[in-house]
Amino acid sequence: MTFEDAKNLKYTRLRGHREFLNQFCTSKQKNTLHHAYLLSGHLGIGKSYLARQLAAYLLQEEQGADINVNPIDEVETALSLNEDNPVWRQVFYHSHPDLIYLSAIKSEANKSGQIKLDDIKSISNLTNHQSGRGGWRVIILDSLDKINQNGANAILKLLEEPPVKTLFFLVSHNISKVIPTIRSRCQHIKLEPITNQDAYLILKEHSHDLKDDELGGLVSLCEGSPGMALLISSSGISLFIEKFKSLFDAKTPQFETLISLASSWGSALSKNPELSTATVFVFDKLFSQAALFSIQAHENYSEGEDSLKSSLSKIALILAEKYTANELANLHMEWQNHFHEALNSYLDMGVFMQQSIYQIYSHTHLR
Repeated sequence: MTFEDAKNLKYTRLRGHREFLNQFCTSKQKNTLHHAYLLSGHLGIGKSYLARQLAAYLLQEEQGADINVNPIDEVETALSLNEDNPVWRQVFYHSHPDLIYLSAIKSEANKSGQIKLDDIKSISNLTNHQSGRGGWRVIILDSLDKINQNGANAILKLLEEPPVKTLFFLVSHNISKVIPTIRSRCQHIKLEPITNQDAYLILKEHSHDLKDDELGGLVSLCEGSPGMALLISSSGISLFIEKFKSLFDAKTPQFETLISLASSWGSALSKNPELSTATVFVFDKLFSQAALFSIQAHENYSEGEDSLKSSLSKIALILAEKYTANELANLHMEWQNHFHEALNSYLDMGVFMQQSIYQIYSHTHLR
């Protein structure tokens, strides 16, 4: 499953984010909605899903809303919309005449993987005309992390002079990358990861081929991000992690085998966007856990975890024994910067992963 492909999205009741749902529905009842909501938070916690669910709620035909309706009941009304509702289907398949959903998928036609200026200009095709059904018009931009400077300036102009009865949902996985002028013109909603229980239920509805302990392990690893858990499950990354853990477990790991495995991983990255996203998440998790082990003298390490999390923990333990927490933080930042630079510059990712593994291997075995 990819984050961008709505047609692969199986219906699951929206879970979590109840505080914002209450706030939004109350504002709708009182006719005090903001013109732009900036939804930020970790990748995979349901920001885009939430935006589309609320778009369906706004775009359904007017029901003569009663201002005295209990906002809690209104939340349930918003959540009750599902694939049996024609407006919901139009919104989630991006075919509603009063909705624009902008996202970017890296491809041969769009090698940068960004939302371009021309994409932003297409919004005027909607906002320059009256709503096709006389109600709201909704623009969802998923995400601001994939917009270039020209596109950001175009969005800023729209937010400065918002069209009548038009609402923007702007999604961001990394709020620090959103320019301050855009942030200042939106109501910023920082969404937290959902509960492990809700994440487990979502995964269970989507992953019938996984056992309960595997689902529980993914929930624990991804900490309230069912979207990331689904992506990791389908990306094939667990195979690479398990092989590396086995090699690092060996008293005399074969260097040539490590480099060959790193090369295979890197080659797969270039062809599989899901694996690319999962790799960033896993390396972030690895360095963060290693730093935590370094500070807390490994007291959080557990042997009895699921295979993927246990494999990461064992590699993190090796790193923690060789690096200080500050060294790990610097290595983490350096790896992140080099990874994105290599990926965006279309460098040989097989070579990049070889270099990454060599750096970790040489420091952990030569110190």
